[in-house]
Amino acid sequence: MLRDAETLISVENGEKPPTLRFFRFREPTMSYGRLQKHEDVEPLRPEGWAIVQRPTGGGVVFHREDLCFSLCWKPSDAPLPDRPQDQYRWIHSVVLGALKDDVRLHMAACCDVSKSDDPFAVRTCFQNPVGYDLLENSKKILGGALRCTRRATLYQGSLQMIDFPGLDVRLMSAFKILLTPGAV
Repeated sequence: MLRDAETLISVENGEKPPTLRFFRFREPTMSYGRLQKHEDVEPLRPEGWAIVQRPTGGGVVFHREDLCFSLCWKPSDAPLPDRPQDQYRWIHSVVLGALKDDVRLHMAACCDVSKSDDPFAVRTCFQNPVGYDLLENSKKILGGALRCTRRATLYQGSLQMIDFPGLDVRLMSAFKILLTPGAV
């Protein structure tokens, strides 16, 4: 999480180009959004799991075998749209396009989304889909969150798919339209 926060600052300052990063957690880890409080989410942490706060928003995510990725860019970096909701949709569309031939996925629409009964302070990300999340049948498998500043945006996502060989390579290829050499 620290590396993504540092990347956001570097992209803001023009020291790095748009950057895509893939990672997995070494041990079972629970992450929580920057607007949530440690004391509120701590009771949700499974025994023996690490805990870390993300620099992006969103709810609690349980990381075990998921593929995580972050994408950081400046507002002027095409082809990303300007509005956060459109950015979220664009990123998830790229992932959907990269996987559509092998996995039956669809993007969550209004009819797939229901209001969560959980208060935001303890909301978990994969409990209820929100618009533009990716679903396999009715199960949410891709969720993400943004951190927008005036000079750059950071997206962090968790793809809850296991045993998908070459997933990171396929996604890197799908995002090549945005990235320049050395930005991965």
